[in-house]
Amino acid sequence: MEKRSTTFLYQAYARFARFGFWRKNKFSMAGNFLIYALILTACLGLDTFRSTVYQLFSLLLSVFAVSAALSFNPPKGLWAKRILPEYGTAGTLVSYTILVENKTGRLKKGFEIRERFSNATPSLEAFANTREPHEHLRNPWDRKLKVHRWNWLTQQKQNAVLARSQVPVVPPASQVSIQTELTPLNRGYIYLKGFTFLKKEPLGFMRAFYHTTCEARLLVLPRRYRVPELNLPGSRKHHTGGIALTSKVGNSDEFISLREYRPGDPMRLIHWKSLAKTGKLIIRENRDEHFVRHALILDTHAPEGATQAFEVAVSIAASYAANLVSGESLLDLFFAGNRVYHYASGRGLLGNTKFLEILALIQSTTDKDFAQVSRAVLKYKRLLSGCILIFTCLDNERLDFLNNLRANGITTTAFLVAGEHEPAPGSPVYLIDPNNIEAGLSKAGQRP
Repeated sequence: MEKRSTTFLYQAYARFARFGFWRKNKFSMAGNFLIYALILTACLGLDTFRSTVYQLFSLLLSVFAVSAALSFNPPKGLWAKRILPEYGTAGTLVSYTILVENKTGRLKKGFEIRERFSNATPSLEAFANTREPHEHLRNPWDRKLKVHRWNWLTQQKQNAVLARSQVPVVPPASQVSIQTELTPLNRGYIYLKGFTFLKKEPLGFMRAFYHTTCEARLLVLPRRYRVPELNLPGSRKHHTGGIALTSKVGNSDEFISLREYRPGDPMRLIHWKSLAKTGKLIIRENRDEHFVRHALILDTHAPEGATQAFEVAVSIAASYAANLVSGESLLDLFFAGNRVYHYASGRGLLGNTKFLEILALIQSTTDKDFAQVSRAVLKYKRLLSGCILIFTCLDNERLDFLNNLRANGITTTAFLVAGEHEPAPGSPVYLIDPNNIEAGLSKAGQRP
C-alpha cells in the first residue's frame, strides 16, 4: 500500500512539475494576472440576471483566445552555445557567456533566452528512498504527502538558480554574445541540457517558445568558510624511500659528496660518470629526506537526517584543504566509500584544485564502521606531523582512534559537525553547529 501511494504521489508531482515548467514559459506576469481575472469574473458573473460581470468575463476570455492564437507558432531561427568556466563554487555567483547565432536572413529581436536543466525530475527510486534533511521534524501530514521531499529533491537535481536573459537584436547571419549568471546551490555537477527561446506575442500576455539542445556540465566545488589558522606542528619527519616526494617538497635529496661503493649500497645511488672515468663503483651521498606531512580525515558516515551536517563537514574539509596545501608540506586526504580512498597533495603531486574536485563529488555512506579508515591512517603514523579530523558522529571507535593518534605524538584538531542539541564532546573535539558554523570554527582558533 505504501509503495502504491508513493508511486501515485510521484506521478502526480511529476505531472504538476511539467505543467509548471510549461506555464512558467508560456505566461508572462500580465498573462498570470489575466488568468486570475478570468477565474474571479467567472465566479462573480454566474448569475447573469443580477450582475453584468459576465460581460467583463466575455471580454477577458476573448483577449485570452486572441493572445493564445498569436502565441501558437514560435518564430524560430536562433541557436545558442555557452562558454562556461572550468569550475564554480557553491553559493558564489558564476558569470559566463552565451553566444546566440541567427542563421536566417531576417532580423531577430524581442527574444528572451533561458537555460534548461538535464533530468530535472527526480527518479521514483530517489523519491521513495531519499529523505530530506529535516523530514523527521515535519508533521505527519507533510511526511505522508512528501511534498517537501519532492521540492528538496528537485532543487538538488537542478543545483542552481538561473534567470532569463534578454537577447539583443541579432542581425541576419550574425552572432551576439550575452553575459549571464547562475548561482550554484550545492557542490557537484550542474547538468545543462540546452536553451529555451521565448518571445512575447503582441498583446504581451503569452509567449511563443521553442527549445534547442546544447549539453554541458559545470563542476561546483564545495563552499568554503573562513577557517582559523591551526597550530599544527611544523616539524619535519624522516621518510624512508621518499626521494621522489622530497625532490619536490621539503628537504630534498641534496648532494653532499662522492665515496667508494660499500656492500649494501643501493644501485640507484651509483655515480655513473665517475664509474666511466675511474672504472670503480662510486656512490653519491645525499641528505636524508625530511618534510612536513599532515592528514585530513573526513568521516563519510552520515547518520539519518544528518545530510546538512555532512555537507558542512565537506565544506570544512575543503576550507582546510585549500589553506594547507602548499609547497612546504604534504597533505593526505583519507575518507571511505565502498573502499578507503587516500590522496596525497602538495607541490609535484595533486594540487589544491584537484583536492577540491575530489571533495566536490564525495558521497556520504550509511556504513558506520570506521576501522578501514583507522587502519589506513595508522600505517602513516610515524610520518605524520599533525591531523585534522572531521566527524558527523562520535562513538567509542572514533574516540579510540583519536586517542591513538595523540598517543603517537601526533597533534590533532577534531571537529564534530552536529546539531546544538548534541552534548559538547570535550576539549579534543570542537562541536560545530550546522546553523552557526563560524562560531564553532572560531573556538578552534582560540585554543592555547
